Amino acid sequence: MITKDMTLAQVVKDYPNTIGFLNNLHLDYCCGGHEAISIAIKEKGMDVEKFLKKLNEVAARPTAHADVHEDIDSFKELSVNDMLDDLEATHHVTDRQLMAETEELLNKILIVHYPHHGEMLTKLHHLYAGLKAELEEHFAKEERFVFPLMRQHPHPDKETLDFVKGLEDEHTGAGDIIKEIYQLTDNFTPPADACPTFQRTYQVMESLFDDIFIHIFKENSIAFPEYAEQE
Repeated sequence: MITKDMTLAQVVKDYPNTIGFLNNLHLDYCCGGHEAISIAIKEKGMDVEKFLKKLNEVAARPTAHADVHEDIDSFKELSVNDMLDDLEATHHVTDRQLMAETEELLNKILIVHYPHHGEMLTKLHHLYAGLKAELEEHFAKEERFVFPLMRQHPHPDKETLDFVKGLEDEHTGAGDIIKEIYQLTDNFTPPADACPTFQRTYQVMESLFDDIFIHIFKENSIAFPEYAEQE
């Protein structure tokens, strides 16, 4: 049973089928998911007991997103090296594809809808460009420096753990930008005059962010703690 003293990160680790529910509420279970539910939910202005009741209902029932549940359950069983390989082969590939598609779509609607939504779309374009640059640099650092270092030092030293901590700090920075984008777009609610391309832009960007949250969760709450325990 999920209690108010558990964290959202722990909930997702134990009940991966709650991810869709938490994503729909835009609750952070990856970067900022380490506060007790009693604190995190109150800060969102939500009733803790009602939230817990619904969350436990979701956790107890089968889900249409069983693939996410199975993915996280199988990920937890991997060795650290295999976790790193899996992250590179799945989320790094998917996120790069979604980032490229989002960039192309966003540039299109920035031009077409500038007369009526120029101020909002300019801010969105600026935020997204910064996020994309940060993630691309972050992935490169993981693939070419920190992950190889972790493989070379299966029993981590302080220097390697400091580099891993740096990755977690970068995750927090990316999460902050994503939250800003959610707020700017009213949780990806298209304007009344949105064309199909505008709607598609929001859909792809939201899919990207959902995958990024799962990606960061796997690293912050599973792979990195497992690595640190090998010290």
